[in-house]
Amino acid sequence: MSDTSNTDTVAQDIDADTGGGVDEPDDDNAGPTIAIYAQWAVFAILTLVALIATLQFYFSASSAIDTFVTDRYRPLFNAAFNLAVVLGCGLGLSVLVRRLA
Repeated sequence: MSDTSNTDTVAQDIDADTGGGVDEPDDDNAGPTIAIYAQWAVFAILTLVALIATLQFYFSASSAIDTFVTDRYRPLFNAAFNLAVVLGCGLGLSVLVRRLA
């Protein structure tokens, strides 16, 4: 009786060492799950909404400058506002490039 249980234990140990069966899926290479795809979809939607809101803010600020600033100083305010936008974009891009590199 002890010989049978000993050979069964050895066979189980060999199966455990070799990974059991050939048809078992490997968890490391299972691929992305639906949750990851959903997160990327939400990220894309939020990025699109942020882009639209940014453009609307830019045009609304330009319209406010046209409304509240006299004709004489309007080009100066537009230049200052555009410079602030360009500097903000440059700062954001430089931070992004540093994180990616």
